[in-house]
Formats: sequence, C-alpha cells, structure tokens
Amino acid sequence: MTRDSSTQGMMPAYALFAFTLWQSFCSSGIVYGWPLLMLLLKQEGVYASRCPQGVEECSSRDVALNLVFTAGAMCNILGGVIGGPISSPKVALGLGVVLTTLGSLLLALAPSNSEFLWPLAYIFQGLGGGIVHFGAMSLGNVFGKNRGWIMACLAGVLGLSTFVYQIFYAFYTAGMSRQAVFLLHSGIMVLNLLGTLWLWPMRPFRAGETVGFQHGRMVALNGISMGANAANKARISCKTVLKFAIAPKFVGFVCFLATQLWLSRCLMGMFGAELAWKNRILEDMGSAPISVSKHLTLFTMSQAVMGLTVIPVFGTIAAKYGHIGAPAFATGLLSVVWLACLCIPAEWPLYILYIFAGWHRQFFFSTFLNFMTSEYAPEVYGRLLTITNLMSGFVVLVQNPMLAFILNSLDGNFWPMLAFMLALASLLTAIAGWCLLQERRALKNSKDQKAKDSDAYDSEESISNEDLAENTESSDRSIENAA
Repeated sequence: MTRDSSTQGMMPAYALFAFTLWQSFCSSGIVYGWPLLMLLLKQEGVYASRCPQGVEECSSRDVALNLVFTAGAMCNILGGVIGGPISSPKVALGLGVVLTTLGSLLLALAPSNSEFLWPLAYIFQGLGGGIVHFGAMSLGNVFGKNRGWIMACLAGVLGLSTFVYQIFYAFYTAGMSRQAVFLLHSGIMVLNLLGTLWLWPMRPFRAGETVGFQHGRMVALNGISMGANAANKARISCKTVLKFAIAPKFVGFVCFLATQLWLSRCLMGMFGAELAWKNRILEDMGSAPISVSKHLTLFTMSQAVMGLTVIPVFGTIAAKYGHIGAPAFATGLLSVVWLACLCIPAEWPLYILYIFAGWHRQFFFSTFLNFMTSEYAPEVYGRLLTITNLMSGFVVLVQNPMLAFILNSLDGNFWPMLAFMLALASLLTAIAGWCLLQERRALKNSKDQKAKDSDAYDSEESISNEDLAENTESSDRSIENAA
C-alpha cells in the first residue's frame, strides 16, 4: 500500500509541476515583455494623439506608454499581496488566470484612441500574473530536498514568460491583427483555468506530502497532519510578524532587493527612450545609428532566456557559500556590470548588457525567494511577503515620474540618472561584499570552535581511558598479591 501510494504520488507531482510551469509561462511575467508590446501598440497608434500632428515620436507619448508598463509591473509585484493571504492554491491560481484573461481581452478589444483601457488591461495582466506566480509556491513542499530547484525553476519561468510577447509580436508582424493575437491568448488562458480547477487541490501542500489521484482529481497524500497546537500557533503567528519585520536582517535585505528590482524595472521601462538617447550620442560622434526595434527584440529575448542559463550557478553559490551574503554580492556585481555597459557610448556594450541584465534579473528573484523561504516559517513568510511586495511595488512606481523628468526637464539626457544608479549599485555591492566577509569569518570561527571542542572532548576521553587503564592495572596487581 505504501509503495503504491509513493509511486502514485511522484508521477502526478511531476505532471502538476509541468502544468504549473506552462501556466506560469503563459501568465506570470508576461508584463515584462513590454518592449515588444510597446512597439506593437505604437504601430496600432496608441497614444499617438499625445504628439503634435505629423509627429510619431514625442516625450508625452513615451511617458504615457511608460505609465502603462509601470502600472502592470507594480501590480505584478502587488499580486503577492492578494495571492499570499489566499490559503487555497486552487482559488488563488483561478483568480490569477481570470484576471490575466480579462487583461488580454481588453488588449484585444480596446479602441486605439482609448486613454484608460490600456493601463487597466496591464493592471489586470500584472495582478493576474503575480497571483499565479505566488499561488503555486506550496508545490515545492512535495519535492523534499529538491525544493530549492523547484523554486528556482518557478523563478526562471517567470523570466521566460517575457518571451510570450516576442511570440505575439512575431504573429503580429506576420499579418495577424492585434485582436486575433490577444483573443488567441485569452482562449489559451481559459483552457488553463479549466486545468487549474481540475488539477489543483483546495488546500496548499505541506512538507512531506506527495500528490496522488482520487476520484479523478489530484489530492495530497501521506501528509503530516497539523495538530491543534500547531494550528493555533499558525493562527497567532501574526503577533510575531512585526518583530521579524523590524529586525535589521529583514529590513536590510528587503531594501537591498527592492533597490535591485527598481534598477531592473527602470531598465525595462525606459530602455526604448535610452536607446533613442544613445542614438543621438552616436550620431553626434559621427557613428552609424542603431536599430531600436532590433535591440528591443534582443533585450526581450535575453530577459527570457539568459535567466535559465544561470540557475545552476545560483544553486551552487547558495549551497556552497550560504543564502544571504554570496547571492546578494553576486546580484549587486551583475547590476554594476550592466549599468557600466549602458554608460559606454557605443553599440557593442549593449550585447554584453543583455547577458548580464538577464542574469541579474534571475539572481535577485532567486535570492529573494531563497532568503524568505530559508529564514522564516511558512506562516510568517506569507505575511512578510505582503510587506515586501507593498514596498517593492511602490518603489517601481517611482520610475514613471523619473522618466517624465528626464525627457522633459533634462531634454532626454540620461547621464545624471545612470551616474546615480551606478554609484548606488556599487555602494550596495560593497555592503553585500562586507556582509559576505563577515559571514565567512563567522563560519570559520564556528568551525574552529567546533574543532577545539572536539579536541577537548578527545583529550578528556583519552585521560579517562588512561585512568581506567591505571585502575585496571592496579586492581590486577592487588589480585596477584592477594593470591
């Protein structure tokens, strides 16, 4: 019976994991494929009325389009605030899929001259994708020691989902209408909704459980039941959340990762305007201009693909050097490299930027998830995740007024902002490096102390053995004398 249950449990688990990856690919991070969707919307004439008659590109239109991305990116992060408190993965994932479907329907049916439907559509897609991403987290508990790899794969497919808009844009340039492209995506999401309602159980998976089929549906098997004391502890754990939230470790780590998220979102939301600025610099230098559409395509592809290539590297670093200092230092170092590449007035550094920006995005997501799940119990983790997502969401919101200020007040000159970003990233990397050195020193001291304790124990045991031998020898002599 046990053999059948365990055998049955892993096959459905991998099937559910495969479906979850597909569902996440279709929804979780599609809003971050914005550069190519922006090209599609521009070709559809969205916000063209913001520019003077006869002019296709202007700062007012760029800021309006950037606001669409900012709303979607902020709501994607805030999706964890909504999805986190929902205890049932079936309900959370179903809600996320419905919201994503509504967003695609709006993108398909909204008139080109609409002012408010475009940000509303992206808000729906952002919220839905965030809820889908965070709603599937309990699936990692089914895979035991491989949980870290499952979390890394879910973070990786979040990045890979930016490739969806690459596919949509290819369909659009091949002759499909905008309406047909997004109605196709809506149909796929409806099928995903049916799969979610059939496959996912109502309650989240707990550690030690497997997945099996009962009455044609997936259920948790061989679980460790939560007793009354444990359930009560889970209910009252909110009393200790504030203590964790104001702890220096949590505050420092969340500030670091929120800053890394802000750097990445500024690159994604402003990259089209930055390419136009770089083109002006190259023309002033007498160099050939670059193709904006080609580089937006390469950037979107790199964000989707490069993150997957670095998952084994992250796993090795976290396993060998710990889950705080080393991943944070690597994340900061990657941000310094791609920011430096963006500052160089030439085209060739852009290709290096695409590699390191894709790695950076995967690293800060994996570092964040690994830190939260390693440091805090599940009942605390969910509530801290709400605080973290609220902070990160409002940090991302800042980049839209920043772009408006750069385009209008600085005449599209990105040098001051890039200099500030590079200095900030360098400072945070130095702090993370110092924390890593402190961790390594503390680990070395701990090992040395254990070695000393072991030597002292061996010495005491040796002395005890010598005393026992002397007593035994003395007793033997006494017996001989008595004889």
